[in-house]
Amino acid sequence: MASSTYRVIGRDTPKVDGVAKVTGRAVFGADVKLPGMLVGMVLRSPHAHAVIRSIDTSRAESLRGVRAVVTSQDFPELVIGQATARGTVTPRDAYLSQEVMARDKALFVGHAVAAVAAVSRDVAEKALALVNVQYDPLPHVLETRKAMEPDAPLLHESLLTKTSDEMSEKPGNIAEHLVYARGDVEAGFADADAVVERSFRTRSVHHGYIEPDSEAAQVDADGAVTVWANTQSIYTQRQDIAVLLGIPISKIRVIPTEVGGGFGGKESVRTSALCVALSRRAGAPVGITLGRDEVLLATGSGNAIEATVKIGAREDGVITAIQANIIYDAGAFPGAPLRSALRRVFSLYRTPNLRIDAFDVVTNKPHVAAYRAPGATPTAFAVESVVDEVGEVLGMDPLEFRLKNASRPGDPMPDGVELPSVSLVDLLERARSHPCWTTPLCGDNRGRGLALGLWTMPGGTESCHVSLSGDGSLNLALGSIDLSATRTSMAMIAAETMGLELGDVHVVTGDTDTVAYSDASAGDKVTYVMSKAVQKACGDLLFKLKGRAAEDFGVQTSDILYDRKRFWVDGVPEMEVSLAALALRSVRGDGAMSGYGSVSESFSDVAIAPNAALHVADVQVDPETGKVDVLSYTTFQDVGLAVNPVQVQGQMQGGATQGIGWALSEGYDYDESGNLENATLLDYRLPTTLDVPFIGAEIAEFPSGDHPLGIRAVGQVPIVPAAGALANAIHDAVGVRISELPMKPETVFKAMMANRDSQG
Repeated sequence: MASSTYRVIGRDTPKVDGVAKVTGRAVFGADVKLPGMLVGMVLRSPHAHAVIRSIDTSRAESLRGVRAVVTSQDFPELVIGQATARGTVTPRDAYLSQEVMARDKALFVGHAVAAVAAVSRDVAEKALALVNVQYDPLPHVLETRKAMEPDAPLLHESLLTKTSDEMSEKPGNIAEHLVYARGDVEAGFADADAVVERSFRTRSVHHGYIEPDSEAAQVDADGAVTVWANTQSIYTQRQDIAVLLGIPISKIRVIPTEVGGGFGGKESVRTSALCVALSRRAGAPVGITLGRDEVLLATGSGNAIEATVKIGAREDGVITAIQANIIYDAGAFPGAPLRSALRRVFSLYRTPNLRIDAFDVVTNKPHVAAYRAPGATPTAFAVESVVDEVGEVLGMDPLEFRLKNASRPGDPMPDGVELPSVSLVDLLERARSHPCWTTPLCGDNRGRGLALGLWTMPGGTESCHVSLSGDGSLNLALGSIDLSATRTSMAMIAAETMGLELGDVHVVTGDTDTVAYSDASAGDKVTYVMSKAVQKACGDLLFKLKGRAAEDFGVQTSDILYDRKRFWVDGVPEMEVSLAALALRSVRGDGAMSGYGSVSESFSDVAIAPNAALHVADVQVDPETGKVDVLSYTTFQDVGLAVNPVQVQGQMQGGATQGIGWALSEGYDYDESGNLENATLLDYRLPTTLDVPFIGAEIAEFPSGDHPLGIRAVGQVPIVPAAGALANAIHDAVGVRISELPMKPETVFKAMMANRDSQG
């Protein structure tokens, strides 16, 4: 393995913060307790779509123990294009303001319409019951295809459809129609010997994070705002609170707590803005911890799709054309992850002829949130199912068919950007000889399937500060939130760069007042980008230390060599000084020594360090019930360089587990009125240890040429192939193609019955 060439990197390493977390010393959102802190709670709409005619809070405000009640009137109205002291209001600003607190209309069941702060939860609950909201219910729409119809209920009177070169003249529920195209798909299908076209449908799913949203805020008498947030992005929180509440950024400090799972679901502002509004009115700190039902009912989910995919291939197995029409459900506000999904999933296979029509459509459900490789899992489910079927029609082995068509370096993505060192072929070659593929699968109603996945990073900025302590150890302050043991990875990289032991590096996550700007911990970029920032900060510190040694020896800085806590001039034995000696001097009059690193990567017009994945699943299907048991599961993934292999394997296994849940059991169930019927973890069926076998994690290391250590990303792509691999395994087991997620027992059983009926 490439990582074996390093001293610290590449070794299985326990989390540096593991003891704090397992002993309860680590501070999560609900652990924040401030003197005089009030309990905040949220009143939510019982209607999927309704005009808010009036809100009377007087009875709630007069209840003993209630300190504040807020509604949309406590938030400035943000109109798209409006000029403010903080700049022009963007569509995102305006829609986020309405998402945090409904203004004129409630747009989904669970939409916040008011919030209270009281001395106890009991009093807060009573206060909510006393808030009198008068609604005029409106027709609602829960399905994207119905939302696209000309006479569908209109969610936003000002929402115009964006295309590549214009905006529609009339408002509707389609926020965007995105087209990617090259070649001539009709000619490509005419050249094909096998053409398969299938339609698919999936549901919204929750991230399944263990910790509910829990945040707190305190607004001081001088207007200074402090927020404690279990967020994936402290700087996004600060910016959004400033915009939503009209507060100068300089007045806002966001302190991150630990995050008990995020996966993209804790990127945007929700409860923290309400906490600030309540605290400002109450003159006391306020904390809000959502109940599990609120998390499921009112926070963002992974998006659902409706899709039709058509693929043609010649007799020799070469794909001649791919066409797709995919509708992404954005929930109540625009912003489904169209580009995120299409750019990656439709880069899996090479074809000269491609046409994708994708739609961002609003419905009366909560606004979707990013969820681990946003949009890619359901999209890949559709594509990988059709790819498998085309290979079957041609009589080709599914792995060999993919091997013939998988994208190579230099092939174009849907947007025309060329893929660099993509390793799909390498993973297919590796799987072809692996026991998970070569071992015969014996027994009735058993099947094996595989699928591919791909991800590229979205870019961003990451910053860190490193300071030298008097004993020669390092303090490393990161601007990124630790969601997946990145503190450990960054400590390892710092130790490697500085020639130290891991125990010599102490890592903390900074807040907006103590560390320079960093983007959200999202999109797979943290290790890739932050590792560069850490190397840069350590390099800055080393340069300063070499300068101090050079000054002592009367030589140039370039003459100083360094390794393993020792500075010296080559060939001059008396010119040598230890890191510990320089460190001690830094606190005894020579001045403190520190380094700073910040790296910004813009990946909008390039594809940086693509990371590929391949999953192989074995299943057994009960012919009497349709229940699918996963017998074995193996993941292959190119990570470029495994900084901490055990951590990398955990990411691969965790992503696959989430993908298994999405594939077989998870999905929001709405009734006709827009009520979520499974808003508890008893009814929302997350996979457990009884549903998931041991997941083999086969790490491949094909170094990326874009990174000094060869690192690629890890966390996003493991969820992408799972549904496709399982759908293909089910087909191999019982001969039916499932076209919807989740593939619950009743869904599989009905498909088997329909197949038996069609065969007489």
